[in-house]
Amino acid sequence: NEFDVSSAQVLSLVSKSNCSSYDCEFVALAQHLNIQLITQDKKVLREFSSVAISAVDFIGLK
Repeated sequence: NEFDVSSAQVLSLVSKSNCSSYDCEFVALAQHLNIQLITQDKKVLREFSSVAISAVDFIGLK
């Protein structure tokens, strides 16, 4: 599947965080789809804790 994300939303996330635009595209997509973003990227987990979750936390091993 291919999805479009708002460039304005991505740029807004970039300006409010220390994450790359590449990472912020995934965050924006997760927000748009109203789903959690499963990632091991520590910066994304820290900067976007409301949307990002680690794989370990997602499967309940922690």
